Amino acid sequence: MTRTRVAIVGAGVAGLGAAWALSRHPQRYDIEVYERGPAVGGNARTADFPRKDGGTTPADVAVTAFIPSVYQNYVALLRTLGIDTVPTRFSYAVHYGDEVYAHDTDSALRRRLQPDITAFRRLLRTVGRFNVLSKQPSLTAALLNPFTYVSMRQALNWWGVSEAFRYQALKPLFVNFVLTSGVFDMPASMFVRYLDFFDIEHSSPMVTWQGGTRAIYARLTRDFAHRIHLDHAVRRVIRDGGGVVLVDAHGGRERFDHVVLACNANHALALLARPTRRERRLLGAVRYDAGLHGTAVAHTDDSLLPDDALRVRETRSTYVRHYGSAPDNYEITYVMHNQQPWGDGPASPRLVTYNAQRPPAPQHVVGRYEFQHVVHDIRHTVLLHALLPTLQGRHGTWYCGAHTTVNSQEHAFLSGLAVARQLGADYPFAGHREATRWFNFYGRMCQGPRFRTA
Repeated sequence: MTRTRVAIVGAGVAGLGAAWALSRHPQRYDIEVYERGPAVGGNARTADFPRKDGGTTPADVAVTAFIPSVYQNYVALLRTLGIDTVPTRFSYAVHYGDEVYAHDTDSALRRRLQPDITAFRRLLRTVGRFNVLSKQPSLTAALLNPFTYVSMRQALNWWGVSEAFRYQALKPLFVNFVLTSGVFDMPASMFVRYLDFFDIEHSSPMVTWQGGTRAIYARLTRDFAHRIHLDHAVRRVIRDGGGVVLVDAHGGRERFDHVVLACNANHALALLARPTRRERRLLGAVRYDAGLHGTAVAHTDDSLLPDDALRVRETRSTYVRHYGSAPDNYEITYVMHNQQPWGDGPASPRLVTYNAQRPPAPQHVVGRYEFQHVVHDIRHTVLLHALLPTLQGRHGTWYCGAHTTVNSQEHAFLSGLAVARQLGADYPFAGHREATRWFNFYGRMCQGPRFRTA
């Protein structure tokens, strides 16, 4: 039996999801995964932080925790791989000038913003009533929600929510899990969905994975690790009547039946030797942002944390510090020894700082990382989500990643599974009813009405 040859460009969670699903049928598929970086994981990266006893403790840099009720397929994956989960808590604190705002903490700023908090909760209740439509695995129902077409900025204007509340409390909350600066450009329906799980005044329970995302990928790739080519950049994708030819950085060529571009849309477009007009227009229309979460430093320098009643070192998962003249200039520090509570806690700090205006001392730096995140504004969620599926499978080319769904590990992973499904692979979690329902929903979002549902 002749096996179908599939090249996967990009070893983030989307590409690895596609590779894993296809690798479960070794008699049918011959896969190769190409990653230009030194490790798998994409935006999900794990660093080793030194401990005072001389050992090291792992912690994640960008993807750090999740809500199980919306990560149905990821939960099923963790169970399949035997990865233990660890309870944690999301609790943020903000220094804005001389004032503070924090979860479960009284302050002069919080009291002053109380009228805005009340107005914001009215907004949440109203949009939440319409969001019943968006909580169903139905594209038709989601499109009937009028707040799908209203930006969060416009909704805040309608409810009279002040600029002070937006930039001193609300946006500092959202920069923790929406990794772009234009959060108020999101559809109000999508924005408010996050507030089903997170609160503006009180901390929220979450779950993380034992050992960091690196432990997940080590087990996920166990059966096809020899097919992953690290530090191996693809420079060109040439489509012809005989399939697809990949050209690498050294001029090497290899032919495949299909290619899965599991990379950012702008990178995918740059790889295509002769993109069609539709590919140029649609892939070129996807916008990315590297503002708030463009550059991260993993370090152990806890002098960047305040020493006050907020008890950031001991109790907070995230610390946000405003700087400069713009209202939304933030230095953001993930307090990973609290977010991922293993190791010896604050005694051996594990910190990740974005937009470090006060650089950590060089001897405390563990690593530096660059990120780029897709912008999910109304134009993207309404127009591009409807049109991107028309590219799938044409000329043996498939696309997956956050730009085809939503910017999260669950949804990027689903986009990779959806490509594998279209190529004929089985859906791996068919025994999980709720996971299957949402896989079919997001599969249709990524692949269009011809998606092979599970």
